[in-house]
Amino acid sequence: MSTSYLSPSIIDSRTFRPRDNEMWPAHIVKAAAITEAVETLKLGAAGSNGRREGLIAHPASREPGIGLAPSTAVSYGVLLPGEKTQPRRTNASSFSIGIEGSAVAYVDDRKFSIAKWDGWNTPGMRIEVLENKTDKPFIYVTYSNAPFLQKLEVFYEEYNPPEASHISQTPEFADKLAKRARAKDMAGKPRVVGDTGAMLLPYEHLIDPDFIESRALHWRWEDVAPHMGLVRSLSQGYNGRPLWCLYNSATGSRNGTTFSFFATMTSAAPNFIGPVHRHVSSAINLILEGSGWSIVNGERIEWEAGDIMLSAPGWSPHGHAFGPQGAIVLTIQDHPLHIGAESLIWQEDLKNGPILSLGAQAGFETNISEFRKAE
Repeated sequence: MSTSYLSPSIIDSRTFRPRDNEMWPAHIVKAAAITEAVETLKLGAAGSNGRREGLIAHPASREPGIGLAPSTAVSYGVLLPGEKTQPRRTNASSFSIGIEGSAVAYVDDRKFSIAKWDGWNTPGMRIEVLENKTDKPFIYVTYSNAPFLQKLEVFYEEYNPPEASHISQTPEFADKLAKRARAKDMAGKPRVVGDTGAMLLPYEHLIDPDFIESRALHWRWEDVAPHMGLVRSLSQGYNGRPLWCLYNSATGSRNGTTFSFFATMTSAAPNFIGPVHRHVSSAINLILEGSGWSIVNGERIEWEAGDIMLSAPGWSPHGHAFGPQGAIVLTIQDHPLHIGAESLIWQEDLKNGPILSLGAQAGFETNISEFRKAE
């Protein structure tokens, strides 16, 4: 049946069927290819923005918004000794991790000394600068939600913004804000209409919403590492995942590292096998240490230290198994983005389990009580 129009620009839905979802296949980039790219990035001059970065493109990815997953751009960056990037701010948010060497990350009024496996977030519209004060190259990986914004045609980026554009609150600025008269307060509180919980909200609330400041945070590996043994101790029989989420409390019940992604550090014991499950959020695994294999949509993929892969395309059945030495894996997943959109459906048991909307209803349980007493 051909699509018909009721009038110009109005399609008759009785004759129109949107295309089916295009499920991306898993995709792995091996450590050797990454090393080759990084060595090439070290050559020649940095870009006009002071950066040397390589963007990983999934074979199914198309403009607008090139990424390793539909919502997620992954870039490998190199900062040579003495180099400093141009101040940049964008409405995209990001999480980055140091891979080799060290550097300083400046995010608005915060300064972080970044070492190997240290992670940090850069909230949207915060000015970021990276500087290498050492005599060795600094290698890092950045995960950004820029493709999501580019697909919406609303991505914003600028370099060398005016000093006044720093928006993190100093104590003085916070005090000034607390004392100001707000138009939203003059406009009044929400008004209840009817008996179902529906309300009316004045315009002033829309342009000056209450907020929780999302600041740049630093997860030092030396601070995180002592906690990894606790999750690694989970033996066969645990039906959850042996990981810690690098949590940013500003994200609240979204349980995110940013408002779009969570970053988790998995430390799996030798020969640990995780359950097969699926979710609409996409997951990207960076193998920091160890080896193993994954089954994604029925395809077996071997991985080892230094590899990066789209390990869980949205709604693809997948499971991961760890080798005889175990593994440490960084996972980036657009879980919080879907919670905010009320679209995060998840299924733990593919044979008989329910499909739940996480963040909108009670979720799943694990058997953690068999391994650990409540704290």
